[in-house]
This record gives sequence, structure tokens and C-alpha cells, in this order.
Amino acid sequence: MKRVRLLQVAVYVVFAALFFQNVAPAFYKGFMDGINGDVDKAGVITSVLPGAAIDPHLIPGAKDGNMQVNNNYSLEDISINAYVRVNAKFINTSPWLSALNMVLTFACFVILASIAYVINKVIYSIYKGSIFESKHLEMIRRIGLLLIVYTIVNYCFQQTDFYISKSLINSPVTILNASAYDFEVLICGLLVLIIAEAFKQGAQLKEEQELTI
Repeated sequence: MKRVRLLQVAVYVVFAALFFQNVAPAFYKGFMDGINGDVDKAGVITSVLPGAAIDPHLIPGAKDGNMQVNNNYSLEDISINAYVRVNAKFINTSPWLSALNMVLTFACFVILASIAYVINKVIYSIYKGSIFESKHLEMIRRIGLLLIVYTIVNYCFQQTDFYISKSLINSPVTILNASAYDFEVLICGLLVLIIAEAFKQGAQLKEEQELTI
């Protein structure tokens, strides 16, 4: 039972780490900025834009994101990640976009928490030896579906985060769209669905054998 408990705790830790890696950094930076103050050295009220990807054309000597360092090597597809401090009077983010961003953040948290909770229930059913019961097979299937839903919600969050950043930045600084669909998690979700279907077939064969006997 001790091993089961440790495994269940590990599941919550891993999914918490996933949430903090993908969603939480922007909120943490905003929280710390609120503690340290939103006024720069000149006394101007500002807001921080965390983790912005800056157009490499701003680098002296770079051309189309590439730069020749010397005759031996060159740099290609240059990217810059930085925190951009924006004058608050230029912030005009649409309220509905900010609200959508918060809703998607909360949705990511709820989905990941739900996945961790269901996985722990599956682990406990394995410990009890009842994994092939129909209700537990449905839980495995639910995990796969939740993983797929998470990839969609997380991608939507990345897109709204990009559009919010884009609304705060003006020329010559350009925010690049660094959002990407998480195909790794999508593949994991599909694999879980396949495993759930295989377990379902196994459970049906087990029931047929028991009826035959």
C-alpha cells in the first residue's frame, strides 16, 4: 500500500510540474512584478510582458534572422527571449481577451488535476485487482480523452497569450508567435484510448471464459 501511495503522490507532482511549466510562468512574473512595484526607475507606471520572443531583425548585423560571425561559422534562425516592460498608458488589451485567457488558464489547471485524480483511482483499482471492471476501464478511456482535450485548451491558451502580447507591442519590437500544438501529449492520449480498448476486449474475453466455465 505504501508503494501505491508514493506512486499516487508522484502523479500529482508530475502534473503540477506540467501546469507550472506551461501556464504558470506568466502569472508568476506578473505576481512578482506586483510585489516589487509596477513603477520603473523613471517613475513611469509600467506592466511586464513575460517570456516575449523578439524579432531578430533588431540585432545589429543580423539579416533575415541569420548572422555571419566569422569565416568559420554563422548563426541561423536567431531568436531572443526577454521580458518587455511596457508603459501602462499604452495597454489597451480587450477585456474579453483577458477574461478568455484567465478562463483557459483555469481550464488547463482543472483538466490536469482531473487527469491526475483519475490516474490515481486507476492505480488504486490495480492495487485492488479490479482493473478489468467496466467502470475502471471507462476511467482509463476518460484519461485519454482528457489528455486530448488538454492539448486543445493549452493551444488555445497559447494563442490568446500571443494575441495579448501582440496588442501590447508596437514597432520596432515585434512579438513572434511561438505557440505550438502539443502533439506529444496528443499521441499519449491516443495511446491511452488504444490501451483502454484493448483492456475492454480483454475484459470481455475474461467474462466469456467465466461464463463458459
